[in-house]
Amino acid sequence: MLARHHTPHTTPAGATARDATVAIRTGYWFEALCYADAYAQTPELLDRVMLDTAEEAIRLIRVQIRTTHPFALSPTEVHRALAWSDGGGRVPALAALHRGEIAGFSIVLRDGLRAEWRVRPVDCLSLTVSHR
Repeated sequence: MLARHHTPHTTPAGATARDATVAIRTGYWFEALCYADAYAQTPELLDRVMLDTAEEAIRLIRVQIRTTHPFALSPTEVHRALAWSDGGGRVPALAALHRGEIAGFSIVLRDGLRAEWRVRPVDCLSLTVSHR
């Protein structure tokens, strides 16, 4: 939804004109969390960022899986993480995001910590103001 309108803005020194563009778009709220164990309720926040596309969000999960945890994973979890990253999970996760659903992935590290990545589509309001 995009609306473009011209609104006057009055300042104490006088009146000036501004163009304002307002848009509501879908953004993707990304979080990387770490739980003390598989049953912990309160996670430690590792990363949080708003991304523009579902593809960027899934790419960030893939990068973090491949660069952050490969030495802390059991062989079984390495296999599971790479299988998700290379298509078995990322493709359905991307499809879920495009349908407006939450997507994510979690793994258990050798020391019992549980790493989790979550992405959820959110509506973002963007306002662009330009002076004439």
